[in-house]
Amino acid sequence: MALAHRLQATGEPVRLVARRPLPDPVELVYQDGDGSSVTWSCPTASSTGGSVASGRSVQRLVVATKAYSVGDVLDVWGPRLAPGARVFFLQNGTGFRRSGDLPVDVHALDAVNMGFAAFRSGERTVTQTGNEPFRIGDAIGRSTPAVDSIVDDLDRLNRAGIEAIWTPSIREHQWRKIAANAVINPLTAIYGCRNGVLLDRAETSDLVDSLCVENDRVLEALGFGAASRGLLERTRHIIRATGSNVSSMLTDLNRGDGRSELGYINAALIRAATDHDVEVPVNRSIHDRVAERFAACRSR
Repeated sequence: MALAHRLQATGEPVRLVARRPLPDPVELVYQDGDGSSVTWSCPTASSTGGSVASGRSVQRLVVATKAYSVGDVLDVWGPRLAPGARVFFLQNGTGFRRSGDLPVDVHALDAVNMGFAAFRSGERTVTQTGNEPFRIGDAIGRSTPAVDSIVDDLDRLNRAGIEAIWTPSIREHQWRKIAANAVINPLTAIYGCRNGVLLDRAETSDLVDSLCVENDRVLEALGFGAASRGLLERTRHIIRATGSNVSSMLTDLNRGDGRSELGYINAALIRAATDHDVEVPVNRSIHDRVAERFAACRSR
C-alpha cells in the first residue's frame, strides 16, 4: 500500500492486488509517520486476477506478500506476465521460490530494504515509519541490470521517492536482513510487544545482544564478513527506527492461523549455521519458543 501510494502520486499506473475482493477502485488512507494523512483512490484486482485482461499482459509485478504466500501469487500471476516482464520480490528471508515458478523470459529481481517500514494502522490505512534505500539485484549477481527496462523501473522508483540502488551483491544484503529479522521478529512474537520495547527491557535487550553475536558468526561463515560488521548497531538502529511497528511475525501470530515466516528467517539461519559448524544455541532456543506459539495457534 505504501509503495502503491508513492508510485501513484508521481503519475505511475498502479493496480493493488488484494487477497479478498475490494471495490475497484478502493479508497485508502496513507500516513507518513506522524504527519498528516492522505486519502487516495487506487485501482484494484482480485487475487484471482480476474479483473485483469487474460493473456500475458503484466509488465511489472511487485510481490509484497509474506514469504509463505509467494507460490500462491505466482500460480495466479506467473502465466499473465508478458515476455520481458520484471518481478520484484520484497520478501523476508530466503527459500520462498520454487524451481520453474516463472516463465523463462521473465526477469526475477530481489529487493532488500532494511528500513522501508510500514504497517496497517487500520483496515484500509497504512502508516509508513521508515524509508531507507532498496538494494535490488538478481540471482546471477550482474554488475548492471540485464535490460534497459529494469533501469527504467529503478528510475521510476527513484522519482517516486523510493530510493532504488542496483547491487551485484544482493545475496549479502538478503543475509544481512535475515540476521536482523531473526532477532527482531521472534522476540516481538515471544514477548508480544512492538519493536521499540525490545530495547526498553533488560531481558529482551540482552537477548538482542546475544542473538546478534551468534548471527555475526553465521554471516562470517557464509563469507559475508562485511555484512557482519556492525550487526548489533544496525539491528538496534532498525529497532529504534521502527519502534512503533508491530513486526510481521507478531502480526502473523496475532492472526491466529498458525502460518509464519519462521522457516524462511530463523530456521534458514539455523540451517546455515549447521552447514558451517557454527553453534547458535540462543537462536535454537528462540526458534523453538516461537514455533511452540505458532503450533498452539494451529491446535486451537
